[in-house]
Amino acid sequence: MKTIDMDSLKKAWKNEQGFQNKKLSENDIQQFLQQKSGDITQLFRKGLIFDGVLKSLVGISLVGIMILYAGNQRMLVAMAALLLLLCWTLWFQWKMYRKIPREMVSPPVVRTSLENRIQFYRKHYVKSLYIGALSNVLILVSGFLYYFYFRYGEVRPLDLKDYLVFTAAMLLAFAMGAGAQIAQHNFQVRQLESCLKEIDEDAMTVLTLQEQRNKRLRLIFMALTALILGLLLLAYLIFR
Repeated sequence: MKTIDMDSLKKAWKNEQGFQNKKLSENDIQQFLQQKSGDITQLFRKGLIFDGVLKSLVGISLVGIMILYAGNQRMLVAMAALLLLLCWTLWFQWKMYRKIPREMVSPPVVRTSLENRIQFYRKHYVKSLYIGALSNVLILVSGFLYYFYFRYGEVRPLDLKDYLVFTAAMLLAFAMGAGAQIAQHNFQVRQLESCLKEIDEDAMTVLTLQEQRNKRLRLIFMALTALILGLLLLAYLIFR
């Protein structure tokens, strides 16, 4: 049986610590900034595209409800109003998409490009996250209406308790959608701001990147957990 060489272990540990505390070169920093600038740009674009597709599917769902409840005049008016709201939100998100700053990849302006994206997020893009959260509410509403139709053939009479439950469910759906999206984007932006600060202080190391990667993985896990719990709650409210 081989004995453990403590001196070798200590040397390996010191080497590992030295690697983690190694400062990034100017070229490494420029590549990092360029990558992060592209990443946050893609985050903005993909978020808006996904919301646009989701809202389009919700629009199709609302049209389906109008067909099912064709004899209900009040329902037709309500669905028409929701479709108009949906069209406005799609127009708003499209305008936001076109406002996303263009990428600048030459080294002297990469940092400026990243700072512009952070400013764009705080000044403009965060509004689109609230608009995006409306999709959750509309999905919930259409889910209830489809459930009522296939269960009762119409919207059953509602009492005060039902109205309170439905209102609470819609508020919760909006709050969870907006809260999760804002938390995720704030986390990303704060990481970028922290990196820019460390670069200014000449304190950017490999360890910094590793810590950010670990925090990002934890955030993804928490977001997936919240999504699963939200879906279970939605299923309970619809099928209770």
